[in-house]
Amino acid sequence: MKVLKIFHLIFVMMWVVGVATLAIISALTYYSGDELYTALRLSRIVDDVLVIPGATLTVLTAIVYGVWTNWGFFKHRWITVKWIISLTIVLLGTFYFSPHLDNSLYIADTTRDAALTNAEVTDGIRISLIGGIAQGSALVFLVVISVLKPWKAKKK
Repeated sequence: MKVLKIFHLIFVMMWVVGVATLAIISALTYYSGDELYTALRLSRIVDDVLVIPGATLTVLTAIVYGVWTNWGFFKHRWITVKWIISLTIVLLGTFYFSPHLDNSLYIADTTRDAALTNAEVTDGIRISLIGGIAQGSALVFLVVISVLKPWKAKKK
């Protein structure tokens, strides 16, 4: 169980650091299309190397916890909250934020300097910044409730 916990925490750290990095990259100012393209390309790499594996492996180790320990999936309200928030973040990242990143990256790659004033790109960067802050805050909240384990167990 300790080994599972170590891996689970490493995967959570990958996820949190990756999301924070994406928010930081989105908050930067770019002075050329090449800088913008490089930042978006780095964002794709961070997403592919830290966020996606971190989120996926966090969820998989959480499933192992749920199946093979007494924690279960819905035995405690704080665990139910963690599942709801975690899966919401994963779904939003997969079906909302990642397509915006890919679209902005494509536009920046094909138009370079013109991408600096492209509404789709500037909106995509703004969405990434807001999403990164919101997701990062939610992930920190999940860490906090994992430590504090608030709310009483559900009645059987």
